[in-house]
Amino acid sequence: MTPRRWRGWLALALALVTLGAAACGAFPPTTPEDAPPVVVVASVRGPIGSLTTDYLRRALNAALRQQAQALVVQLDTPGGAVQAATDIVTLFRTSPVPVVVYVQPRGAMAGSAGALITLAAHRAYMAPETVIGAATPVLMGESSDEDPVLQAKMRNILAAQARSLAEARGATAQRLAEDMVRTARAVTASEAQQAGLVDGVAPTLDAVLAALDGQTITTAAGERHLRTAGAQIVTVRLSPVEHALALLTQPGIVLLLLGLGAQLLLIEFRTPGGWVAGTLGAVLLGLGLYGLGMIPSNALGLGFLALAFVLFVLEVKAPTHGALSVAGALAFVAGGWILFNTPLTLPQQRLSPWWAAALAGGMAVLSLAVMRLVHLAGQRPVLTGAEEAARLVGRVGWARTAIGPRRRGSVHIAGETWSAVLAPDAAPIAAGQPVRVVAVRHLVLVVRPAEDPAAREAGA
Repeated sequence: MTPRRWRGWLALALALVTLGAAACGAFPPTTPEDAPPVVVVASVRGPIGSLTTDYLRRALNAALRQQAQALVVQLDTPGGAVQAATDIVTLFRTSPVPVVVYVQPRGAMAGSAGALITLAAHRAYMAPETVIGAATPVLMGESSDEDPVLQAKMRNILAAQARSLAEARGATAQRLAEDMVRTARAVTASEAQQAGLVDGVAPTLDAVLAALDGQTITTAAGERHLRTAGAQIVTVRLSPVEHALALLTQPGIVLLLLGLGAQLLLIEFRTPGGWVAGTLGAVLLGLGLYGLGMIPSNALGLGFLALAFVLFVLEVKAPTHGALSVAGALAFVAGGWILFNTPLTLPQQRLSPWWAAALAGGMAVLSLAVMRLVHLAGQRPVLTGAEEAARLVGRVGWARTAIGPRRRGSVHIAGETWSAVLAPDAAPIAAGQPVRVVAVRHLVLVVRPAEDPAAREAGA
């Protein structure tokens, strides 16, 4: 092809690309006006944590992809971590999609951190018989009660944040929001509506969508005119991984993981050579420690748990007929009870004493079982390689390879594989043929064909 023709084809290709780009710019993809509007719904139940932040971020991304009219967060929480609540506040205030918090069902609450999350939404509604408030921060750690200056700093910061979030709702709402932080004040849904703290009381989600229809909301991306009447509901649920991680916020599960992980590691250390118990124990212990970081706890409880594990180890090392195991079980119950049942722990995160006692009983039984196995293993006679080989004389097995007068092979006998040579006056042995051990020479078995072929099954 001539250069002139190449230039002609190239000019045609550039023209087509330019026309395509112009067409895309002139006719950007838009949602048809007659397409049904979409509202994305997410549900937050239980304590607020880093998992909640990740879940709501995923829900917002889903709302962006769906070009949703709004993200409605159905909320029922007693509170949670301050840092997680602050991250969610930032997530809501910078969202280009309108965010609506709906405190429901009846009897639900937006307590503590949940109150700040509700104030951070572009619109807030509550179901009848719900409450909001009690947002006074409680610092975690041993120095929380010994540092009033730090307590005051945190309270002042959150009070200012609450006033800022309620600024557009009027002076009465601002005062109420500040009182929620400073004096732990809580109000009902109707009281919150009268103060202007929330936009309304709605018995159902459909009522919320009906109230939102036609409203204009200003987001980080500008004004949005909502069309929510008859909207298609797209629900974003917790993923299987998020469900699994949510279990790690349950104190009973965390204590179970810590106990099983420690016991499996003790078994691995006492009987080394395998890898299943040690690997599984390390994984369970790591998951337990991760969950421990998600729940308020104190050092005294951890100390009792460490004492329990030490007592279980001593029971294995120096058996006392169960005395140390019982003491370890009692220390385990005390540790689990103190670890999670602190004044800082939310009611949903408190540990049942019956669950702690059941776990301690299981730990004690497992410790006694390990002690028993170790004791039985210690009573078995210790055999060297020669003694082990000598006990095979007279046993019947089968040849894994052919064995001849000048050809060494291998045989399988008593569940083990040994090197073998042919007896001087014996006939050659084919692979798979039954053999009988007649002597041992330097850990090498001397074999001959078995007299009874049926003995192959009996000896192997």
